[in-house]
Amino acid sequence: MKSSPVLRMVGVNHRTAPLLVRENLAFSEQDCAAALVRIAELYPQSEAAILSTCNRVELYVAAGPHGPTLEEMTAFLAEFQEMAAADLRAHTYQHEDRAMVEHLFQVASSLDSMVLGETQILAQVKQAYVRAAERKTVGTCFHALFQRALAAAKDVHDRTELSTGRTSLATLAVALVQRVFDQLGDKTVLVIGAGKISRLVLRQLGALHPRKILLANRNPQRALDMCGAAVMECVDLAHLEQLLVEADVVLTGTGATEAVISVDMVRKLLKARQYRPMFMVDLAVPRDVEAGVGSLTNIYLYNIDDLEKLADENRRRRGDQIAASLEVIQEHAEEFLHWFSARNTGPLVKELYANCHRISNAELAGLLAAHPEFTPEQRQALAKTLHRVVGKILHQPVSFLTSKAPSHEQAHLAAAMETLFGLGGKTDGGRAEASAAGEKMDPSPPAKPDAASSS
Repeated sequence: MKSSPVLRMVGVNHRTAPLLVRENLAFSEQDCAAALVRIAELYPQSEAAILSTCNRVELYVAAGPHGPTLEEMTAFLAEFQEMAAADLRAHTYQHEDRAMVEHLFQVASSLDSMVLGETQILAQVKQAYVRAAERKTVGTCFHALFQRALAAAKDVHDRTELSTGRTSLATLAVALVQRVFDQLGDKTVLVIGAGKISRLVLRQLGALHPRKILLANRNPQRALDMCGAAVMECVDLAHLEQLLVEADVVLTGTGATEAVISVDMVRKLLKARQYRPMFMVDLAVPRDVEAGVGSLTNIYLYNIDDLEKLADENRRRRGDQIAASLEVIQEHAEEFLHWFSARNTGPLVKELYANCHRISNAELAGLLAAHPEFTPEQRQALAKTLHRVVGKILHQPVSFLTSKAPSHEQAHLAAAMETLFGLGGKTDGGRAEASAAGEKMDPSPPAKPDAASSS
């Protein structure tokens, strides 16, 4: 029996790796594309996808013959981002087969996110899948896996209340600002960057009515078009130092690969600010604000890991929704794993029917030769009866193997069936006679989720 690819993943996230490790490992869009091309060159018979967000980097592989081991996957990530493999290994988690499928479905559904119930991760998983599909590093297995992950996540959000309330890093960042300031009516808020997280921040800030909201971006008009009426003024990022003199609150989340606010920059501005307090929340990975800025006089800097306490409160409030969400995920995982196993049991079942029909056809031929007096109608009736008998005898074991057996038992049952009935190419003529008999007994996989409906 042909073996399935081994499903493997290696990753780091906000629970296993500090921010410094995550930002060193972070993959840009260009990095992801280049890494996928390299994996395809190294392991041409495997499928691969890379998920990189502010809180995680994960490499998924369906390892075919000579595919990468978990250790080789870890080494690949480290080498690609010029890290020591030993330094990365200390922070990784690894999953194979069923555990990998369940992990991906939980990630897509936001059960593994810092902010439980956030919906941005669904778009990020879809982006990872589409990116890999465009680079042709996904095949039949990962097409089915990632489409099912998207469908599972959508089902979780539709059937549970997991995504109600504070469900994004932007929401938590604004909640942190509210804990520091009773009201923002006399404060100037500076938002840096015009990506999705900045747009979410602006949406939350509008309800708090700051004295002024400034948006800094390299293309002010584009930023204004994207972020809308919540912004009072859009300014070119080239004027960042002037903006920092004016701002009381700074929230930043650009896609820059290096810090946009340095210690030296802020130190020079302290006197011009008259040493007024400044509250800064850096939501970017890699960080937009150098860590040392937080040690300057009256500068209060928080990064994405500092939001963990608020995220924990959010998780406790949604505890009852976690169990309900896991039930939905288990349904989808089981359906996928049944399909995954059936890809190999299908040919085995077909050969089983072929062997049984070969035996029954041989016995029928002997019977008919001994009774030339049988009419054509009688001969046809005997053939149909034997055909039905074979079908009824095999229905129960085949149905259990392909539809009812737990997915983790299917491989063992298939191997037992292969041994007991002498299958797997050990018999002569089975496949040819199955074709002649018109058998079509391949188990049907579950209906493929519609990726377009899962966005």
